[in-house]
Amino acid sequence: MARQGEELRSVEKLYDATSAALEELYGADLHFGYWDASVVDLPSAAARMTEHLIERTQVTPGQHVLDLGCGTGNPALRLARAREVRVTGVSVSRREVARANDSAEQQQMAHDVQFERVDALALPYTSASFDAAWAIESMSHMADRAVVLRELSRVLRPGGRLLIADGFLRRPPSSADSRAAETVCAAFRMGLPPTLPGHTELLGEAGFVVVDQEDLSEHAQRSITCLAHLMQARTAEFSDMFGEKAFTRLLDSLLGAELTGTIGYVLLSAERR
Repeated sequence: MARQGEELRSVEKLYDATSAALEELYGADLHFGYWDASVVDLPSAAARMTEHLIERTQVTPGQHVLDLGCGTGNPALRLARAREVRVTGVSVSRREVARANDSAEQQQMAHDVQFERVDALALPYTSASFDAAWAIESMSHMADRAVVLRELSRVLRPGGRLLIADGFLRRPPSSADSRAAETVCAAFRMGLPPTLPGHTELLGEAGFVVVDQEDLSEHAQRSITCLAHLMQARTAEFSDMFGEKAFTRLLDSLLGAELTGTIGYVLLSAERR
């Protein structure tokens, strides 16, 4: 438990420190982009990814959605507007939660969308209190994926859908692959992702059945090099955040071919049994 508490504080510290700067690079949708003919840069690609996730979310007006790892809150606000649902977004970062609630107030959506600082390992919600859930690039930050998935299973009603957008391990990593992936994971306080069968196994053990699996690697992976170039243009700022040597290693890993060959990006839709 002490180790899990330390990891939680480490993730909180990272996003308290970096969210504002990363938002300037990504735009309001702080996650990988969906690159197609309609996008021109990382912010528009990230916004397109949110649109794609909303399209894949099976909800009806009035239902209640949990957004696990809400970031800036913009994806949750967009989901609530587009699908006429209520959303509760959670994050370990106090600054992200405050920023997201400010956005909800400014957009006059605080009645339908609220954000709270919550530990995903112990969700403070009653059983079967949500109709659906999102986990957009948040599972990789969890100290124990299995525990978090069991918590999500508990708070979702039977038949409720969980949408996970995250990385997956394409192949057993070589030494060079491992070094690149571990450098990125260390910088962003993440663990190496499972394989696709590993994702399915974890979901099954938590009481979910995978009903759809969409490999978005081709659309998402351009985000890696795009982010690296944007961060490189602001080297002094990000060196202060990550440390000079750590940031240099991070850039080298993000710009190398090993990372994209090792880690893919998947959208999983799972149903609570």
